[in-house]
Amino acid sequence: MNEEIVEQIARENENKTEVVEEKKMTTWLIFSIGKKKYAVRSSDVLEIIRDVAVYKLPFMPTYIEGVLNRRGDPFTVINPCALIGEEDGKAPDEPLFLILKRNDDQLSLHISDILFFTDIEEGDLNIIPGNNEEGFFLGTLVYGGDEIPALNTNAFELLIRKDLGSA
Repeated sequence: MNEEIVEQIARENENKTEVVEEKKMTTWLIFSIGKKKYAVRSSDVLEIIRDVAVYKLPFMPTYIEGVLNRRGDPFTVINPCALIGEEDGKAPDEPLFLILKRNDDQLSLHISDILFFTDIEEGDLNIIPGNNEEGFFLGTLVYGGDEIPALNTNAFELLIRKDLGSA
């Protein structure tokens, strides 16, 4: 009798088994440069700092503003506007910087404002077809009716390595 009940329960469980797909969520940081919104994966950001001085470096490409001092370590300050053609290439007036999480380089992006963090399903990122790792944009994500470009933080490092001749 017990065996029959166990078999019946097992059959019912087989019939009720549903494949539940886990939706992979990625947290994105939405920020602005001038009046435009951009996004980066929050996992690519180490820290957000403000009110630090940027020290100019001679003979650097125009997109490198200089370096900032973060707890005694120099971080290269990149002006994304100079690379993506926004705001006439002019750096934001605000002293606000995204410190990027990198394994071997110390980079930061000069931005205008932090807007919010949001979780987006992996499939909701509209990837640019045929885009390679040197492109500055991964694609776009839609939030609240706005289509927000997602930046490829690896592209900044690759460009610096190419322009400054390091491997």
